[in-house]
Amino acid sequence: MEQRTEKIFSGCRSCHVNCGVECTVVNGRLERVDPTGPEHLGVGKVCLRGMAAPQFAYTPTRLRYPLKRAGKRGAGEWERISWDQAVEEIANRIFDMSKRYGPETFVLPGRTGRHDMGWIAHRIARTIGTPNNYYGAIQVCLLPQFHGCVHFGSQLAQPTGMTPADLRVCVGVERAYSHPVVSGAEDAMQQAFHGKWVVFDPVAGPFALHADVWCPVRPGTDLAWCMAMIRHLIETDTYREDFVTRWTNAPFLVREDNGDLLRESDVVLGGSPNRYMVWNQATDSLGWWDNDEIQWEGGASGREHYDRLVELFYRNKTSDEPSPAVMPESMRPALRGSFEVELAGSGYRIECKPVLEKLWENVEPWTFERASEVTWVPAEKLEQVAEMISEANMIDFMEGSEYMATNASQFLNSMSILKMLTGNVDNPAAEMDQLYPVTPMAFPGEFDISYADGLSIEQKRKRLGYYEHRIGCGYSWEEWAQWQPLRPENADGVLCFPDVGCVLDAAETGRPYEVHGIIAISSNWLMHDPSTARWMRLLEDEDKIQLHVVTDLVMTPTAEMADYVLPAQTWMERNYLAWSVTAADPTKKFYRRAIQPICEARHDYEFGAALAKKLEELDPRYNHGLLNPGTSRFYAGEHGKFWVADTIDEQRDILCREYLDKPLEECLALGAVAPPGVNAGPARHDKYLISGKFPTDTGKCNMFSTLHYKAGYAPLPVYEEPTESPVSRPDVAEEYPYVLATGKRQAGFFHSEFRQLPWMREVNPVPEVFMNPATAAECGVTHGDWVWVEAPPSHGRAPLNKIMGQVSFRLPSIPGVVSYSQHAWWRPEKGVEEDLHGAFEWNAEGLCECVNSAPETGTPGLRSQLCKVYPCTEADMEKYQPMITREQMEAFAPMTEEEMDR
Repeated sequence: MEQRTEKIFSGCRSCHVNCGVECTVVNGRLERVDPTGPEHLGVGKVCLRGMAAPQFAYTPTRLRYPLKRAGKRGAGEWERISWDQAVEEIANRIFDMSKRYGPETFVLPGRTGRHDMGWIAHRIARTIGTPNNYYGAIQVCLLPQFHGCVHFGSQLAQPTGMTPADLRVCVGVERAYSHPVVSGAEDAMQQAFHGKWVVFDPVAGPFALHADVWCPVRPGTDLAWCMAMIRHLIETDTYREDFVTRWTNAPFLVREDNGDLLRESDVVLGGSPNRYMVWNQATDSLGWWDNDEIQWEGGASGREHYDRLVELFYRNKTSDEPSPAVMPESMRPALRGSFEVELAGSGYRIECKPVLEKLWENVEPWTFERASEVTWVPAEKLEQVAEMISEANMIDFMEGSEYMATNASQFLNSMSILKMLTGNVDNPAAEMDQLYPVTPMAFPGEFDISYADGLSIEQKRKRLGYYEHRIGCGYSWEEWAQWQPLRPENADGVLCFPDVGCVLDAAETGRPYEVHGIIAISSNWLMHDPSTARWMRLLEDEDKIQLHVVTDLVMTPTAEMADYVLPAQTWMERNYLAWSVTAADPTKKFYRRAIQPICEARHDYEFGAALAKKLEELDPRYNHGLLNPGTSRFYAGEHGKFWVADTIDEQRDILCREYLDKPLEECLALGAVAPPGVNAGPARHDKYLISGKFPTDTGKCNMFSTLHYKAGYAPLPVYEEPTESPVSRPDVAEEYPYVLATGKRQAGFFHSEFRQLPWMREVNPVPEVFMNPATAAECGVTHGDWVWVEAPPSHGRAPLNKIMGQVSFRLPSIPGVVSYSQHAWWRPEKGVEEDLHGAFEWNAEGLCECVNSAPETGTPGLRSQLCKVYPCTEADMEKYQPMITREQMEAFAPMTEEEMDR
């Protein structure tokens, strides 16, 4: 047979970065993956995940055909069926269960999407009619970050680490392992710029080891040092007063009687509720900022200029002309002090204080010494970092892992305030890629085409967690979505997800309604959601979970507990239209698939389209409805079909022809295509100078979080101790004395993925338990020993509340902390009869609970709970055989063509 070799330029989507790569394909089979340069949308490098792609494409663990359960869940007994049979049976079950329990009985667990997947799950949920899509993973990742961004009026709008900075402050970030190509570029860029690094992390990974200052912090307490930094900036008057006064709501007056911002309607009969009052030091009287007119009292209005920008925005154009809405010399708003004002009509006088004064009251107790007691970071180090922050001009704040704590919302609020106080908003170190209406959005984003926002408000308010976690689960989205028409390109960049704890409660108790169906779109959720034991009890009870459908690439522990398992396509097997994670890039990037899909693997879109068509046969209302609300940029107020194409490429072709004026095939050939006539403008930074305001309800960066206030939460940061810590639960700490942090990355893996790839397992054969040698000695163990890490059995964690791991001194670690690396471990080398491929031996999610969580977002404390550590016995080692053998590794060798067809 003549050998035919092709070089195909594609985009690796083994993580979020989407590096351009060159795929070598021989006779239709992927042989190797190499980096490529900017001419092919690459960066000249590729990490281990990309290089191992051929191993993943042909791993013996790949799902190749639709399967239907033939025995008990978890028994590994399957019947091969056709796609038609699978879709028809699943559709009939969905239809019958929806009629009996309501469509909200179905929940869709979260996943770490690859940009062309998240919106498909949203659209499937929209088709069924459930508001319960994407619980779990999102609550400890993007969701907490979203509400940090919305204080500036634009979600996912401040990428970090992409440009040089005078100072980079990293909080638990370890991109050297999670995104190594990006990390290498960041490191080289920062060194060339001679910028400084500060790292807060209980374990010193590569970032910390290269940092100028490493602050080994107690997990879950980063909010405390943030409060100390804010205190220092205010006390020493080293914050950027001009930016804070003009562009944040720091000078707005706060009523002492009800805690709300003072408006003109409070002090003038018939006054505007959108005029926010300040104390004008120039006149020693009240003054105002008008968000409607975009105007300071005594200054020029920016309304007409802003309206022109909006008109240009909808024509995909922009302007670099600055707004006339500048603060006049006659206006000097006070940032500190207390002022008495008279309320309209009643003559009643109340005390008011500027937002910054109220902030000072919150942070004043947080001296370096107090913060040191809480965080375990020496006070002198905290003071050193505070001085570095005070002196630096451009600062890149990288929030990192602290958003996996039960005080995540207050921490993210404090980080947003640090950005405001230092003026690091839309500057070269903290660029806002998207700022309405200055930056056009010429191509619909993932959320726009998911139609998830088209659900009726009554159905949206059934979302589990809607009223319990009012920032993260949809309550505040109703408010935020009115501020501007832009929606994040990333479908998962919104504040309307169900809460994992509320989903669990509903499935267990039937309150507020019964949950009986789980549809997992490329989600190994059993490995990445907390409370593993509670989930297993539900899955084992077929009266509780009556339908569990999984689409995935490989047979995972989650798939083993399903009723139907459907084979999905790897990135090598599908074309790709790139949506960005962080903003709206007007130039769309296209990547070709390298190989044809193996066996009967299909794109998740094709499953969704086929399911919708079958449901439509049962009831025509299933595939038709409101696409998006009238406040949206795209399809505003339009009704239509949800699935207008049978395949993903047909759907993309429709989008390409409508918005790029080219067919998909031509776009794939070009690689990068800009919408015709789009003018993104020359402005990259300080775009708010053009608009004259930020796209928020106040027109300013919301230092005082109006979303939090309206939802009933503290609008300015208040320290909250993690709900399970030595301080909050000294009774539990008597038996479980160590602070547990989970999820420290290992090179090569991406969450639960790639445990079956030989190259990955050679690099990281087992999970590491990072401990300080002194802490290890207290437990009677040392480097290389195998141990049990056990969490309290409370909150439903028993009996899966202990896991094995190997002690490691490879990275410096703070005493008193146990860091389990990595999360979502399972053992594909083991059979299904061995605890679902070793799903419970090493998976840190079994140690974590979600009864206690951030009240605002539902975020559980995955990196701030309690544990104890003790040695494994010889009997344990014999039973679990933790080291992968050569024979097991060789069993993961890529399949031949003949083996695939069996």
